[in-house]
Amino acid sequence: MTPSDPAGSRPPRDPDGGQLLLDFPRIDPDQRPLIESGPYAAALGALRRWKHWPGGQMALVGEAFAGKTRLLSFWASDANAALVTGEALAKAEIDEIAKLSVSALAIDDADHPEAALCLLAALNLCRDRGAPVLLSGRTQPAGWFGRPLDLKSRLAAVPVAQIEAPDDETLAFRLREESALRHLILPDESVVYLANRMERSWAAVGRVADQIERTPGRAESLRSARAVLTGLGMDPG
Repeated sequence: MTPSDPAGSRPPRDPDGGQLLLDFPRIDPDQRPLIESGPYAAALGALRRWKHWPGGQMALVGEAFAGKTRLLSFWASDANAALVTGEALAKAEIDEIAKLSVSALAIDDADHPEAALCLLAALNLCRDRGAPVLLSGRTQPAGWFGRPLDLKSRLAAVPVAQIEAPDDETLAFRLREESALRHLILPDESVVYLANRMERSWAAVGRVADQIERTPGRAESLRSARAVLTGLGMDPG
């Protein structure tokens, strides 16, 4: 997992072609706290109400680097769910998926382009066993796959929890996190300056943090912070 997506673990596929590997996340008391306000508030609220999801299913939607994996790991820990990626699922055999023993399932990057048939098998498994399932993707699930039609119609009916576009406060919080991962401590005035003027996207947070590392002064002054934005072609204001 890259520093730009501080969202939890991504279980790998067995490189020797063995069984589909499932992760069972647990809450780490030393883990950085979730952001519960702003663009994450509604999505977190929906995940916490998982026992009342219509049909026992939910899709978590947000742009790249919004933190979907981190929220999936949080939910999997709360619901005692297995966590698997769409990429790993796409490489599994249908029969293997049908025999999985899970009481709840989280599928990260469920919109993986090669995962359609295996995703349908996983949804069938959860439906037949009454197991809640949480999917994640970058766009509305109704548009993930054109075929099979059964999957398309099923996904169109899945309720959606949306991670909204970032606001200034959340960009500042995430920028501090990304900087800390790079062992950078930024003064508050630099964080506020950058968060108020940088590109308004989750993906930009990691790019700004990378640029801070490369910039003389490392944003420890406003002059250096301006140079960070200039180096990325962003308007320093």
